[in-house]
Amino acid sequence: MEGKVRCQYEKEVAVVTGGNRGIGLEICRQLAANGVMVVLTARDEKKGTEAVKTLGAHGLSHVVFHQLEVSNQSSTARLADFIREKYGKLDILVNNAGIVGTTTEISDPESFQQELAGMVGMEKLEWIRKHTTEPYEKAEECLRTNYHGTKIVTEELLPLLQSSSHGRIVNISSYFGLLRRNFKRSSTTLITYPKRDWMSYQNCSSRTTRMVNWNPMDGLLKEGTLHTKRPRLLPMLIRESLQRSTQSYA
Repeated sequence: MEGKVRCQYEKEVAVVTGGNRGIGLEICRQLAANGVMVVLTARDEKKGTEAVKTLGAHGLSHVVFHQLEVSNQSSTARLADFIREKYGKLDILVNNAGIVGTTTEISDPESFQQELAGMVGMEKLEWIRKHTTEPYEKAEECLRTNYHGTKIVTEELLPLLQSSSHGRIVNISSYFGLLRRNFKRSSTTLITYPKRDWMSYQNCSSRTTRMVNWNPMDGLLKEGTLHTKRPRLLPMLIRESLQRSTQSYA
């Protein structure tokens, strides 16, 4: 969708999806602290507005909120129009929004927390896996958000990234996006990885697309259309709770 185009904004401009909490909020904070104009996006308008106020209270004024449903074409088009009219370009896109396509059954939340506190590493994951179900509807929502949402947002904002002299796309993923197997892009040769147990196949599948071969951008990022450096994987583990559905049973 085309809109009025103003002169390009002097500062760097960044969009962070799912920026209202966790890693997304911290990315917004650090970008703003380094002089970048940040468009913090979130599905929930109230939570997004509160996040901007929180950053503002710490002296970070170069942050604005814009509501965004990543899997909705109209919503992403409105965001693109906003950026085009206000800034005329986009320098950084951080695809951070994501959910887990599972439901964890909890009868007593307090006991649940206490029991987990006494476990470590894979023991915790195994316990959660045994108490977790993967309803079709949740799996569908997970793939729609994590995979299709990333693709839709990137496609819509790519022209604005191309208007920048150094547009960058950063895809946030997780440990669960590591592949057990993969096909080479140029052939049907199967590469086998060590077998592991996975807490959420849907989360693994959808977030894998952010980590390997730029799958969501296949056919989008052609050579020469976007001058950018491919981000490296960060050698660290970060604790972040993806949106998880829980059901309590009395």
